[in-house]
Amino acid sequence: MNPLPPPRVTATALLGGPLPDAALHALATRGSGPVSEVRSLLTGRPAATVPHSTPADVFTAIATANDARRVWARRTDRDRRAALARLDRWIARHRTYLGELLAHGSGLCGTDTAAELRDAGRALRPGRPPVLPRVRELPRPRGVPRVGEPPRPRPATTVATHTDDSRPLASLLEAAVPALLDGSAVLSHVSPRAAVLAARLCAAAVAAGLPAGIWRLVIAPPGSPTAAVLDEHAETVIPPCCPAPCPGARRPGLLVVRHDARLRTAVPQAGRACFSRAGQGCTAAPVVAVHDTQYGTFLRRLANLAAHLPAGSAPGARSSALSSLQGSGPCADFARFARSIAHDARLHPVLTGGHRPDLAPYLHEPVVARTAPGPGPGPLPDPALLAAIPPGPLALVVRYTHWSDVLALARHTGRHATLITNGRSAHLAVQFAGLPADDIR
Repeated sequence: MNPLPPPRVTATALLGGPLPDAALHALATRGSGPVSEVRSLLTGRPAATVPHSTPADVFTAIATANDARRVWARRTDRDRRAALARLDRWIARHRTYLGELLAHGSGLCGTDTAAELRDAGRALRPGRPPVLPRVRELPRPRGVPRVGEPPRPRPATTVATHTDDSRPLASLLEAAVPALLDGSAVLSHVSPRAAVLAARLCAAAVAAGLPAGIWRLVIAPPGSPTAAVLDEHAETVIPPCCPAPCPGARRPGLLVVRHDARLRTAVPQAGRACFSRAGQGCTAAPVVAVHDTQYGTFLRRLANLAAHLPAGSAPGARSSALSSLQGSGPCADFARFARSIAHDARLHPVLTGGHRPDLAPYLHEPVVARTAPGPGPGPLPDPALLAAIPPGPLALVVRYTHWSDVLALARHTGRHATLITNGRSAHLAVQFAGLPADDIR
């Protein structure tokens, strides 16, 4: 009896039909791992069938990448940059198709898809200044990369990278491009949800002039043993910006609106930080600390902005401004949290959006809440409440009076913090030294 052929990655018409052979060759998957069905985050219909990689697949991929690296490392720096420039032009020509992959695979709305494609272009053109330069870079643990600026690995090594499902295209390129420019081979760990997008990108890279095998994809869920084997056996590891935390240990991002901030700027920026990509990304900031003098006006304007975000258009449409959540489980968790706000003595609901299956199966409208006054001084909410906030379109507005209140709040938030001020914010950023936040904008 002949053995069954190994399962292959398949993509339905939702994702542009079957994958070309060049895309399949980029996958470090022999079909011996479990197979998962990926459903579109816009329609809920099956979009792809993806077999997972196994540790044995990782070892084979590393050997293949090492062989390709010897060819790639002998190329001149000019040749390597020319190949990546051709990949950049391919992305520019296929923006519409890539946008559909981002919409169905990651649930990104039209606004976030456009931002993702801009970030991808900047990653492929190193040296171009970012749109929002940082105020100050603070010291951080060795080996942790800056957002959008992964550390350059040693030349001619085998590099393991990890992608973020909320920004799969940009995070894939931001980690891989510096390594490829150095002549290294790259093994990118991607989730099944991002596998089709990553495979088509790698096939386009080979067509642009990269050697076959120089960029391989390891398909595995985050935190799986296969991803751990990849990190253990690669020569250089570029870790994810914010690894997936243990349940109940999530640290949300923080956005601070100071007394001298212009609300015309602060409100739209807070809307993007709280609601963009439905709160999927690690840089989302669901906790907003607002100075007492700005609090009332800011809260009213932010609630008005949130109330008009869905605008009756489904995610993926060019005019849409709200992304889908990552699936039925995350959507149900966030909907449960939104309903619980009305019964939580620690919170007061301002705007309680609901689940919108009429627009998309995993779409939830924005939720705005304010914290109730605590028993002690300052605006510090219950740390257990902060850790229990699920990813989603949420703005938890906290009122503060003194700057020391903000520093106390920052002890329980994540490594990303945004300061909105009309003053010299560089003088304030240094005060975050020793706190979890080390990426200050």
